[in-house]
Amino acid sequence: MSSKVLSGRRQVFPLESHPVVVPGYQLTFDMAGLPYWEPGFGTIKPTCSDIGNCDSNSQTSRLLTGTRALNGCQVGAPLHCIAHLITRKELDHILNTEGGNGNPDIGYQLVDIECETYSGKAIVGVSLVDINKASTGYRPSARYRKIVLDGATEHGLSPSYISRLEAVTPYVAKTTGQKVAKYVFLAVGLPLALPVIAFSIAGLAFGTKVPRLVSVYGEVVKRGLWTLHDRIFAPLLGEGC
Repeated sequence: MSSKVLSGRRQVFPLESHPVVVPGYQLTFDMAGLPYWEPGFGTIKPTCSDIGNCDSNSQTSRLLTGTRALNGCQVGAPLHCIAHLITRKELDHILNTEGGNGNPDIGYQLVDIECETYSGKAIVGVSLVDINKASTGYRPSARYRKIVLDGATEHGLSPSYISRLEAVTPYVAKTTGQKVAKYVFLAVGLPLALPVIAFSIAGLAFGTKVPRLVSVYGEVVKRGLWTLHDRIFAPLLGEGC
């Protein structure tokens, strides 16, 4: 995430920022958003080190495999990212304004990850992960992909990793059906999402905690919209992810 977004929009001001490598994880866009507009948001997921070690009947079969970009929507392991040193208050602020709003078992959750800076120093950080472990293959919007790329470039991630980020194919509504579905979906989804949007804006502006009930409601709405997409819109008008 670029400082324009992190500090300018989120009002989070890191004391230190370091490029790091996180072995055993990779970036995906499996966090479901809004079909046709923002299909997938960033999350990190464990990877199997070897496809042969992934038993199709085991829990690991739900993890990602390999070290290359997959289907133009996954970046490949190992993960490169930025470790920011921030205050607990700032972390709580980030949690409150992300998917799930920091509520347990909804949306993003915090996990500890072992990182290594480009200079070789080992550190332990925390990251937001989607509680859904299955790989969806969702793609980010062009807008969201640009935010990720701008942050990676600004903070000096390795050129080879930036090239892998650039290889991610953003979702674009191309056909007439997809373009029609995009605006119909917005007309349907926006009124339903207004309570969540209002509480999230208030949390961003005034630091108020988004109630768990609102987060649960938002999750139900999101699942309903994706069901609508999968069963009606995608078959008739084209995929929105």
